[in-house]
Amino acid sequence: MRITNGMMSYNFLSSLNKSLEKTNYIQTQLADGKALHAPSDDPIKVVRSLRFSTSMELNNLYTQNAQDAISWMDATDDNMQDLSEIMISIKEQVIQASNGTNPESAVQTIGESVDNLINQMINIGNSQLGGRYIFAGQNDKTAPFARDGDTITYNGNDLKISMPIHPGEATPSQDSVNLTGVDIFGEDMEILTHLIEIKEKLKSGTTEDQEWLATTGLEYIEADHDNMLEAHTKLGTRMSMYEMAKNMLDSSNTIIEGDQATNDSIDIAKGIVDYKNAENIYKTALQIGASIMPMSLVDFL
Repeated sequence: MRITNGMMSYNFLSSLNKSLEKTNYIQTQLADGKALHAPSDDPIKVVRSLRFSTSMELNNLYTQNAQDAISWMDATDDNMQDLSEIMISIKEQVIQASNGTNPESAVQTIGESVDNLINQMINIGNSQLGGRYIFAGQNDKTAPFARDGDTITYNGNDLKISMPIHPGEATPSQDSVNLTGVDIFGEDMEILTHLIEIKEKLKSGTTEDQEWLATTGLEYIEADHDNMLEAHTKLGTRMSMYEMAKNMLDSSNTIIEGDQATNDSIDIAKGIVDYKNAENIYKTALQIGASIMPMSLVDFL
């Protein structure tokens, strides 16, 4: 086969361009430290990188859910502690009012105090977090509690708010982050009903009513407080679960980030050596090309 100057020039320019492309490719990798810029760079590593990215996005979603759940339950926990302290205060005042040594006027004054504490409990029941009522169930855009005289209405529902932190179908009974009005005050708001009745007996202040307070009234308070503490305890158990889950998700994030960095990153030391080799090859090719390229008019001037 006859080799012409044109063929030599074409082959040289083609090889020179490939050498320049390789130099540019390695330089691009060194510039951002990433080994992958296109699927053709390494199809297996690209597929693996996509899986890492998907896992990271999903893990970040679960991590955010866990953080939101913990924030919600922290707010609920604070409010439950306040409600518990109010119940203790009401119990102390009822004990004071029913010891048989107070005049009716003093007992009636305690009744006014308990009435104010009931209003305070309703205000706590209408607490919000991020514009959502935390004790309203899934009807969290509407204030759950309203009082009209001695009638207290619950406008929420008993449905749970779920913030999934793992793959699969959400299970509100296990993943719930909220306590509803029913959870804290019982069916038909019986705890508030009991407190209203206790308040009425205090405002009456008669000897008979004081005797009722010393027996039935205190029994109501003890049982109702125990029920509130039980709901609070269940919340605490779920809080511990979410905090543990968040720690695990944070650890998973660290592992996934490390695996992806290992998969996607270039070996800097090897990259520098490869770049220098490619650069030397390119310079050598230029020198060789200078001797095989066709002469031009310039060579004769």
